[in-house]
Parts: sequence; C-alpha cells; structure tokens
Amino acid sequence: MKHLKCLFMMLFAVLAFASCDELTDDKDKEPTFSDYFQMKITNCERVGDNLQVNFTLKNISGENLPQVQLNGASAFDMCQDNLGNTYYSNISFGSNWMESVRTSMSKGETITGSFLITNFNASSKANKLNLIFECSCSALNFNGRGEIDKIKIQDNRILSNGICTNDLGLAYTLEKVQKKTINGKSVVDFTFSVQNNTGEDLQNFQISAGSFSSYPQDNTGKQYYNSEISFDGYTFKGAVFCKLLDSSSQQYTFRLYDVNSKATTFDFKLACSATDYPFGNGTVDFYDIPVSYLVN
Repeated sequence: MKHLKCLFMMLFAVLAFASCDELTDDKDKEPTFSDYFQMKITNCERVGDNLQVNFTLKNISGENLPQVQLNGASAFDMCQDNLGNTYYSNISFGSNWMESVRTSMSKGETITGSFLITNFNASSKANKLNLIFECSCSALNFNGRGEIDKIKIQDNRILSNGICTNDLGLAYTLEKVQKKTINGKSVVDFTFSVQNNTGEDLQNFQISAGSFSSYPQDNTGKQYYNSEISFDGYTFKGAVFCKLLDSSSQQYTFRLYDVNSKATTFDFKLACSATDYPFGNGTVDFYDIPVSYLVN
C-alpha cells in the first residue's frame, strides 16, 4: 500500500511538472496572424492573364487598431501554385493595386480586399494556390506572415469566340459588327456594350483603341496599326472616358481601318482603366470575332 501511495505521488509530480512546462511554452509562444485576424477567401479566379483572390478580414484582437498594414508576397516569401511556380502579389482594399496597403480597423470590424497575381501560369493544371502575405500592426506589436494553402482556383474566362472581360464586375456584350467604306477604304466597326456590376460608380472609366502589348490581328495574320473608338459611332478618338454608374451600361464602337477583304475573324485587345478602382486585368480581350457578323 505504501508503494502504491509513493507511485501516485510520483505520477502527480510528473503531471504537475508537465503542466508547468505547457504553461511556460504557451506564455513564450510568439503570436501569429490568426491570433489577431481572421481572413476568409471569398473568391479565387483567373481574370485575363492574372489571378485575383478576394477576401474578408476581421479584427479579432479585441482592440481598436489605428493602423493595420498588409504586404503582398515578396521575393523572400512568395505565393506558390500546385505546380511549384512562385509569384509576387499586389493588394488592394478597393483602390489601386499596391505592394502594401494600410487601414484602421475597429474592434470586431470586417473589411474586404483583394490580392492580384499578374501573369499567372497559363496551364489549366495550375488549379490551387498557396497564398502568402505579411502583416504588421504597431498597436499589437506584431509583425509576421500569413498563409492560406490549397485555395481552389476558378476559371470562367472566354478564351475563344467571344469577349474575355478585364474585371469580374464588368460584363461585355457584342451587339453588331458592320463593314463600311469610308473615303474609298474598307473599315469595320465593332459595336459592344459594357455593364457595370462592380457595386461602385467608376470614375474616369476609359477604354482605349488597342493596347500597348498587342495590335489587332485578323485570321490571315495581318496586323492593324490604325484604329479608333467612339461612344456614338461618329466621333472617333484614340480613347474615350466617362463616369460609368453602378448598374448602368455604356455602348462603344471600335473601328479598324484598311481591313483585309479576305479576313474572316478578328482578335484585338482594348486597354481599360478607371480612377481608384482595381481591375483584375488591364485589357478586355476580343477573340475570333467572325465576319459572319458583318453587315454591308
């Protein structure tokens, strides 16, 4: 009986010692991003050549925070897809894309934001992402990394026979294609409309005739270096801009000059931008627009 009592006393001492070690370990443990913030991914989707990751961020620190800073992935700590490719990223809290953004957060407040990875791997096999970012907050004396792994990537792009939008909140519709003769030369007018579903009024919404990265091209391989764009189909310029109200639409006509009579389809990209709004891609892309739409 005495031996059993000694055994129990020894066991109690071991357990007490282990419990003290655990308390010490918890006390010495460095806080992590998830101790102060809760990030949820709401969408991860390809937009043109890029990948946009939308998220919500909740302050669970129990304090009002005058400044929270998030940085995208850097050369020292990069995002990675399931094929092993690594990427930098930019970030936005609703304005332009930046390497680093700052905001205040009240106790319990939830905000929305997005990461953007440009030139994401074109292979359809790249279908998951490990998102890496940095966070700092002086009020919490915190500076550390965040990571969310195996985010599923959606791909709803139109990559042939249609229009690939430059933003998930913009919807483009091809309305008609008309062939004309102006000053003895053949031109083609592509009339389309854009619907603003972003939830915001877009200030200085601009569409330019063409892009810096490519020239319009037909199926014979001919490239076109002379093009313009218009609101009304009469007054053509190199670029047009307006205030595109939320839930409203605007019609445009893009014109190519000196069109090859043997052309049957056309590909072209139009540069698109707006003040203080983070589009997922810099161009709206038109693919394989057929001559069957042409009306003489």
